[in-house]
Formats: sequence, structure tokens, C-alpha cells
Amino acid sequence: MPTYLALAEAIREVLVRGAWAPRRQVLPIPEGSFLVMPAADGELALCKLVTVEPRKTPSVQAEVWVKRLSTGEVFRLPGEELTRRRTAALSLLTARLLAPRREGALLVVGPGALGEAHLEAFHEGFSLSRVLVRGRGRERVLAFLARAQALELPAEEWREEAVPEDVAFIVTATPSPTPVLPERVPEGVFVAAVGSFRPGMREVPEALVREAALYCDTEDALKEAGELQGVERPIVPLREALLGRRAEGPFVLFKSVGHALFDLAAARAYLGL
Repeated sequence: MPTYLALAEAIREVLVRGAWAPRRQVLPIPEGSFLVMPAADGELALCKLVTVEPRKTPSVQAEVWVKRLSTGEVFRLPGEELTRRRTAALSLLTARLLAPRREGALLVVGPGALGEAHLEAFHEGFSLSRVLVRGRGRERVLAFLARAQALELPAEEWREEAVPEDVAFIVTATPSPTPVLPERVPEGVFVAAVGSFRPGMREVPEALVREAALYCDTEDALKEAGELQGVERPIVPLREALLGRRAEGPFVLFKSVGHALFDLAAARAYLGL
């Protein structure tokens, strides 16, 4: 299993070198959505199939099929594991590139599998002083706290309204249609909003979007992310940030909705390419 840092480097290489991926197709199914996400480069062709059914457990199921072009070999990769790890690695890559502060506390809103992956990734990539978490499901909150403690990180539930000043990194990993953060965060914080992926979803309040230095994973997020609808100032895609372009603001907001390019990068890392 590749480390989060190795996955982050694979994503960086794919974004800088270039690959091909059309905008994903989203089709309605009974009580949910079906997503089709293809991508290819000179060595691999990939297709990811995802069902999102909020009333089921798990609510998201994914399969990733990869073909090695030189030999015709076909591989089936673990979709959910690949998705959660490459999403956290993407946030880690962006934070290591753009975060104004390099150490401090981590706050995670949404203690599910994606939230835990971010805990592991940021533990791998930064010096964390402590971890805070907030979520609806009691069992998930307790499981998250136990995972943080297993990583030898002080951890507690975030119960107050204000974000503590020692928080350097915030991750929101929920499918919430309404904001899950207050309208103020500490100066210099890095926010990765990775849970919402439709125009009708919004994890981050408009007041924060107005102030932040804005970045997104790809240009597709400009059409798919609720937080970015109607924004009239510059939003820098990650590839352009890797090439040196920067946005301005007292803190950083990175909005990620996912893209097949990141699955392609993860597949390359999983297959040792």
C-alpha cells in the first residue's frame, strides 16, 4: 500500500506531466447517483464506477478498472480504499504546497472513513500538536478518537462554536447541504473542503469563501462545488498552483470534488509505475 506522501507525489507528477480525463458523467439512479470517471495517459487507461446511495450503508461504493496499455493486462483495484486515500493525499499535497502554517492542531468535521484518512495523511506529513473532531454519529466520533490516540496524538471532541487559535489545518469531510464551519477561522489556517461535490451542497459558509485565498482541485470544481458557485474572483486550480500561481487571502481554502486524474495517479502508485 503506497504511503500518503507517495500518493501525493504521484498526483503531483500526473498534474504536472499531463494526462487525459473528460468531465465525469453523473447519472440518476433510484435514490442516488451513478458516476462514471475515465482517464488515461501513455501507459494506463482507467475507468472508475461509483454509486452514491445516501440511504444505504455504505453510502458510496466504487470499483476501479485499469488496463496496462503495453501488455493488455487488466487490474481491478479497491475503489473505496483508493478513493479515500488519494483524496487525503491530494489534500496533503495541497497543504504542503500552500498551508501558511506548518504545524499546529488538526480539526476534522466528519469522522467517517474519509475523515480518518485525512487524520492519517496529515499525521504523516506534518507535526500535529493535537486533533479535534466533530460529527453526528457517536460511534464514528469515538472510533476517530481511538484512531488518533493509536497514532499517539492527543485528541478530543470539538464542542464549541469558535475554532481554536492553535488550529492550523481544517478538514471538512461531510455531504452536508449547509455549512459545518463558523464564519470565522484563525488567520493562516488551511481548510480542505472535500465532502460536498454537488452545486446544492455547501460545507463552508459564504463569509469564509469571500475572504479566503481560493484554490480548487481541477476546473471541474468551478461547476460542481456549491461553495464556488457565483464566485467572481480568481480561483486557482491545483495544477496552476504547482506551477507557481497564487491566490490572496488571510487563510487558504482548497475545494476538492474529485477527478479521475487523481484515480489515475493512485493507480500508478498502486501498480508501482
